Amino acid sequence: MNVVTITRDFGAGGYEVAERLAQALGWELLDRELLHRAAAVEHLPDAELERLDEKAISLADRFRLHSPHQRYLHGLREAALQAAARGNVVLVGRGTGHLLTDVPNVLHLRLVAPKEWRAGRMMAKEGWTREHALARCTEEDRIRERFTRYFFGEAPFQAASYHLTFNTERVPLDDVVSSVVALLRNNWPAPATAPPSARRVLTLARELGAGENSFPIVLGERLNLQVCDRDVLEQEAIRLGVPASELEKIDEQPAGIFQRFRPGSLYQRYFEALGQIMNELAARGDVLLVGRGGSRFLRDHPHAFHVRLVAPLSVRVRRVMEHRWMREGPARKLIAESDEQRSRFYESYFGASWADPLEYHVTVNSGLLGPSAVDLTAFAAGQHWIRSSERPA
Repeated sequence: MNVVTITRDFGAGGYEVAERLAQALGWELLDRELLHRAAAVEHLPDAELERLDEKAISLADRFRLHSPHQRYLHGLREAALQAAARGNVVLVGRGTGHLLTDVPNVLHLRLVAPKEWRAGRMMAKEGWTREHALARCTEEDRIRERFTRYFFGEAPFQAASYHLTFNTERVPLDDVVSSVVALLRNNWPAPATAPPSARRVLTLARELGAGENSFPIVLGERLNLQVCDRDVLEQEAIRLGVPASELEKIDEQPAGIFQRFRPGSLYQRYFEALGQIMNELAARGDVLLVGRGGSRFLRDHPHAFHVRLVAPLSVRVRRVMEHRWMREGPARKLIAESDEQRSRFYESYFGASWADPLEYHVTVNSGLLGPSAVDLTAFAAGQHWIRSSERPA
């Protein structure tokens, strides 16, 4: 791949990452310069495209004959395609990640972070008050969302549209850059060895069909981690008094408020057993925990690295058909049911969204990255453990 597009939350560090990537790779960086090239394509004054740049489209513009926003989008696409054809370029924002969706050799990167963290970062960077920083983040988020939905629909808000989604509150910008550079060069330098006190922990949430059983096994072998999947967790749950015959009925199933909090209920005992198991295994260290809310139970664990594995629906359907010997219709139904069940499990037990990239350090698209998904995950986790071991206790 010789093109990178960066889609970013306001204040999440998109331009800084782009600058550092371009410098590390020796590539061209196009941000606002892309607008000038788009204007040249459409023979429009720069000021006209500046007026529309990543802004919501007014009703007046929508209904104008030869509306300027259509020329804006056409100009951007042509300018982005020309840049991609030359290669060795980093493109920031302006929908380039979605304008170049079907173009080969393009890595699509997304950067997200919680609004409060982004506001704090902008306060330090620009000298703004907290109130002003929060207001700017809120307004920019609103404008960009309306712009994106108008031109591109729902796809830009789906994790499967990107090769990688980094949460920059949790992953330093330097680590984002070094991970992407290693991926593009297919060169994975071994990070320094974390001390034994690091208690390495990795949690893996995954969509059905995004990795099946091979991904955690290969990743565990690569990192020399004990893989704790369904069988191990069930054995531990039985040890804590949850009958195996009953566990199957509720494993990763959503629970209502009454079921969840009723003293002595099976759901309550299951939830408490899971929490105890996760914390015990994390205390031992060198463990890869698959599913069952590991990222939530260990949300504040200093050495835990949280990963979500996704893939485009077409890839997931094909993998489920192959691994489970199913036809396409039943495979699609099974995927939809699995997504709904896991989403409701997170919502009912944790009050959180299973699909929210802010829940994880990184969201990895195994469908777009292929075998490199393991390399990237192992590399990023190693960087995290080194940094976490250097923090004061």
